[in-house]
Amino acid sequence: MNGPKDVAEWDDVAWRHHEDNAVRLRQRIFKATREEDWALVRSLQKLMLRSWSNTLISVRQVTQPRSTA
Repeated sequence: MNGPKDVAEWDDVAWRHHEDNAVRLRQRIFKATREEDWALVRSLQKLMLRSWSNTLISVRQVTQPRSTA
């Protein structure tokens, strides 16, 4: 698992901070795609895959119970 080892509890995570990081990175990818800067897009996508914030947000999204229609 990538990221710090000292996070003791699920509730101790600064979720807002990590959500903001992930959103900011998604916006950068969108902007680079719109400008057709493909090298930057690939670089940012790799950064997204290695991002601790993205990992946390993804795990939380999968593990949270959600109501379905």
